[in-house]
This record gives sequence, C-alpha cells and structure tokens, in this order.
Amino acid sequence: MVHLPFVHHSTIGRGNKTLVEGPGLEWKGETMFFHYPYNKVDDGSKPRTPAELPIPNPDKPFKLECIIPNMWENYIGEKVRVLGLFVPIDETHTLLYLRFYQSFMLAPGLKQLVNALACRFNLIVAHQDRRVVNTQVPKGDGIGKGELLIQGAYPIMEFRKKRIELRRAAEGRAAERRPGS
Repeated sequence: MVHLPFVHHSTIGRGNKTLVEGPGLEWKGETMFFHYPYNKVDDGSKPRTPAELPIPNPDKPFKLECIIPNMWENYIGEKVRVLGLFVPIDETHTLLYLRFYQSFMLAPGLKQLVNALACRFNLIVAHQDRRVVNTQVPKGDGIGKGELLIQGAYPIMEFRKKRIELRRAAEGRAAERRPGS
C-alpha cells in the first residue's frame, strides 16, 4: 500500500494518495489474509492505525488476498481481478505470473481487446516494481532482518510472522517423524 503513489505514480498509484492509513488486515484461516487499502490525499491528519479501521473497507471494493506462501489475488472491483503467483527460481530470483480476469465486457472481440490491453497494463505495472526490486540495497533476507518497517507495511509484517510460525511448525513435525526423536 505504501509504495503505490510513488512507484506507480503514473499507473495504479495516481491520485496523490500519499497518506497511508492502516492498512486494514483480516486473517481467513492459517494461510490466507486480506488487506484493505485506506490511502488518501495527505490532508495533514494523523493516519489511523490498522486497529482503528473498519474491516472490510465499506467505501471501496478493493482488497488484496494473500495466500501463503506465494499467491495473491487483487480484487480491483466486483468484476475485475488480477491473480499473481510468485514462483521461486533460486535463492535470489522469482518468476511472477499474472493472470487478468474480468466479467464486465463479454461481447466477442471487445472482450479479447479489453483482456489484451489489461495484460499489457499489468506488464507496465510489474516493470515499475521490477525496477525497485532489482535496485534495492541491501537485498532482503526474506525475514526482514535489519529492516525498519512503518505502519503501512503491516501486511508484510503479518506475512513474515505467519511464515516463520508455519516454518517452525513444519520443522517440529519433521523432527518428530525422524527415527530416534
């Protein structure tokens, strides 16, 4: 939520909504959560904390669904979604697969045109992220060691906390299955 108005200033972050409230977050089971944007134009007010926000956001249909370990679905509206799959290649490289879904344009020909334009737009947005990720120093360690995250990075903190918890539980189960344990 925090990077949208800066990294994506010419695409999905338009509107000068640089004050990030929350964001709202709602867990759905052990490995899935939704987070809700509350970005707004900076009017000098103090941003509300995640605990101060209604869940879901009653004013916007937007939400991002995260499924641990590597999938998200961006609910842009009732009839538009983008699915993202993050597939590790090695310790420092990941492939991003994006899939666009819409049900507002069903007319043959026009549907294909809308889908093609949306896929091109998604590539532009992904390349804006790529520039930031590829030039980030120091490179992340995946657990946030040495980072100073702000309130707007709350979903990142929750993701990492849950991932560590799930990893420890899996290691404990593996240790119990070993002979002599």
